[in-house]
Amino acid sequence: MEAISIRLLDAAELTCAPGTTPAELAQRLGPDIAKKAVAALVNGEVVDLTSPITSNADVRILTFEDEQGREVFWHSSAHIMAHAVKRLFPEAHFGVGPAIEAGFYYDIDVGSPLTPEDLARIEAEMEAIVAQDNPFRRREVTKEEAIRLFQQRGEKYKLELLEDMAERPVLYEEGDFVDLCRGPHVPSTGFIRHFKLLSVAGAYWRGDEHNPMLQRIYGISFPSKAQLDEYLERQEEARKRDHRRLGKELDLFSISEDIGPGLVLWHPKGALVRLLIEDFWRREHLKHGYELLYSPHLARLDLWARSGHLEFFREN
Repeated sequence: MEAISIRLLDAAELTCAPGTTPAELAQRLGPDIAKKAVAALVNGEVVDLTSPITSNADVRILTFEDEQGREVFWHSSAHIMAHAVKRLFPEAHFGVGPAIEAGFYYDIDVGSPLTPEDLARIEAEMEAIVAQDNPFRRREVTKEEAIRLFQQRGEKYKLELLEDMAERPVLYEEGDFVDLCRGPHVPSTGFIRHFKLLSVAGAYWRGDEHNPMLQRIYGISFPSKAQLDEYLERQEEARKRDHRRLGKELDLFSISEDIGPGLVLWHPKGALVRLLIEDFWRREHLKHGYELLYSPHLARLDLWARSGHLEFFREN
């Protein structure tokens, strides 16, 4: 069988047998890279470390330090979290569970509201799944096969996603849990050892208020405990400085649902702080040659049409 040529990010070129995996390439690059590798970029496409390379290719081994590597790491974390939820709440139905800018979430229909105690139980179950070090297995199936599988599992939200799917469905299996997912994932659950579930919020299915309200569980994960601890410490410091909390505790302002979300009622203390800041702002601008002007809060409807806002906010 003819060998293939693989060019790595640092311009090094390796001769390999067809079917060589990125994981095997990482081993050739050294134990440090092999330990940190979470996925690979092959000819511009992010793939599993176990994905065979069958022809000449440009390859980059991805770690958590790479943005695409973090996405794989966090998406895999969401998958493990969903598996833990399914173990604890067999009646649960699953929406989507992507990586986000910082961490991951999964939208889940559990029935009853989840409590902080439930999150602690889910974390403990995630630890058990991580300890099992189950491999993530990718499987391409026909649309009909995927529909049959999720019908058997009663996964109504996955079936709805399948209805709109034009491409061939991909499943990822890990232990006894199966998810409809393009991937890629880390090689096994044992890669995700340091994580924390942060909060639960409501989220309409597919962002439509006419659809069921699901529970969105947010979480974060890192390759090391030190990184996780540092992140949680930063979040706690930010919480201490949260203007919403300080505004209430210092009696600066309040927000009333009778008036509307985000519309501030300034209390005397807060109004004084605002006045001092505005006076300073005006003095500094005038000192540097700026001029002041005031514009109305209302305008004709056609102005909003010209600006492109009308179709989004007409009802307001």
